Amino acid sequence: MTARALVIHHLPLSADDAVIPALESAGYELDHRFPIRGEPLPHPDDGHVLALVHGSLADVTKHDAPGIAEEMRWIEAWWHAGRPYFGICHGLQLAAQLLGAPVGPPDHGQGEFGYYRLKSHEPELVPDGLYVFQWHHYGAGLPDGAKRLAESDLYPNQIIGFDRLRFGLQCHAEMSLADQARLRAADPSGMAWPGAQRAAQQTAFAADHYRTMRRWMETFLRRWLDEIPGDSGTLIRT
Repeated sequence: MTARALVIHHLPLSADDAVIPALESAGYELDHRFPIRGEPLPHPDDGHVLALVHGSLADVTKHDAPGIAEEMRWIEAWWHAGRPYFGICHGLQLAAQLLGAPVGPPDHGQGEFGYYRLKSHEPELVPDGLYVFQWHHYGAGLPDGAKRLAESDLYPNQIIGFDRLRFGLQCHAEMSLADQARLRAADPSGMAWPGAQRAAQQTAFAADHYRTMRRWMETFLRRWLDEIPGDSGTLIRT
């Protein structure tokens, strides 16, 4: 039986991001869910080997917003079941809240919209000086027991290892150039934040850094997937 991967979306489905081809090439059958549209999320014992939670434009601290309370309940059950997890932006922030870390706008009041340089704390996993695409003005604290793998000048918890098979990325290293353009069109107000890059700046940075970011994201995903046994009984032992 083909192993199933749960992929949670909040923005329109994109076939050209880095996630879908990585999961498909690893042999997973993908189960796409959109909780903000009212789609139910499965029980942790429904046979999914892993879960990947994409980003959104939602405020994840508003637990009464459509889909957010349902996702928080689901993440709590998934976490307690010991299943592998990969959270991007929205997915990172929900998991951080579940684990007791604060989420919200930082005191400096600046956002990251465009390409920003990372400082690595684990160079074998994240190369120092990697530029990644960002779209946020909220950040997450570091939960107890989690490990900071990379930070930026403005946001200290860019890439987090919650444990050996659960990770969170504040950045959007998964997004293709087309995804980035769609996001700018869907949320142009992001580029008005202090610290944000305008569209022309983002395009110029992409010319220099997109390919390197994409290769790193594909490698990081493969490394994660290679560690996961391909059966629905996968549990994390810490």
